[in-house]
Amino acid sequence: MNMIFINFKSFGVKVFFSISLLLSIFSKAQLITINVTLPWTANDLLSRELYKDMVSAHRKLEGYATAKTSIVARTKDVYLEPNKELTRISFNLASKKDDVLKFVSETSYDYIKDKYPIVATSPLSRGKVSNVVVRKRFSKKFDSEKENITNYLDAANFIPEAERLRLIQQALDKVIRVTLEDETY
Repeated sequence: MNMIFINFKSFGVKVFFSISLLLSIFSKAQLITINVTLPWTANDLLSRELYKDMVSAHRKLEGYATAKTSIVARTKDVYLEPNKELTRISFNLASKKDDVLKFVSETSYDYIKDKYPIVATSPLSRGKVSNVVVRKRFSKKFDSEKENITNYLDAANFIPEAERLRLIQQALDKVIRVTLEDETY
């Protein structure tokens, strides 16, 4: 007679993995949970005094914060008005923006084009390829100053109006010095 031999260790491992596989599949399904509250409370006797101190400190800070909130609400204009002034640009300055940028990028560069011609304009002058390099160098300097002036005139930059004017004047002074080839800029 043949007896069926069952290896319980192997069988137990297979059952364990099968059950864990089923649980992982069923865990994705909706589970119904029942919350049961028991009429039991646990008191943390050691930290009870700390909780009392925290509650009293919270009450003190709440009164302090309420008082300070009303003060801040009354003085809000004092704090916000300077920031508004830093983002305002006068109409006269904003209207001159195009003229200033035209001076930097076109008028000054036209002077350089006349001073360093690429093509010979007279029989006595010689056309120089090196003038292309010189023009490019001046063009880079003018473009960087044009970008600086554009940034100075941007309302997102928090700069006072007088400071904007001073920075623009410095940039124009630098453009003029570069145009006249005054190397002290």
